[in-house]
Amino acid sequence: MKVTADRSRCMAAGHCAISAPAVFDHGEDGLVVVLDAEPGEDQRRAVEVAENLCPSRAIALLDAAAPAQGAPPAG
Repeated sequence: MKVTADRSRCMAAGHCAISAPAVFDHGEDGLVVVLDAEPGEDQRRAVEVAENLCPSRAIALLDAAAPAQGAPPAG
């Protein structure tokens, strides 16, 4: 699993850092900072909650096995 955060979309609501403190924090400017871009599966539920609660949709969870958007399916 890979986690990304778009700081240009971040509204500094803080839901990510509260939901998944091992993965997200806030910088001095109050915007999201990714602490662990490839967290273990034990963090999946917390990251999913953070992604779902983000009001600006700045958080994205990508599965390593899933093809990138726009990429044709393998095979």
